[in-house]
Amino acid sequence: MTATPEPGGRARQHEEALESGEVYQDAEGRRTTDADIGAEHADSEAERNAEHLERGEIGPGIPEK
Repeated sequence: MTATPEPGGRARQHEEALESGEVYQDAEGRRTTDADIGAEHADSEAERNAEHLERGEIGPGIPEK
């Protein structure tokens, strides 16, 4: 008898990996198992967000009035 995978089982495995810290994911969906690369992604996003704020953008490409 073969076991059939549960629906959503793969998604649950991905979520468990994220929650346990085995996998790091950034806002753009980039995933890595390397903590240093995860930190680099986070720093990159923070710098990009700061640049947007300096230009007065408060949302996705929306300049503040």
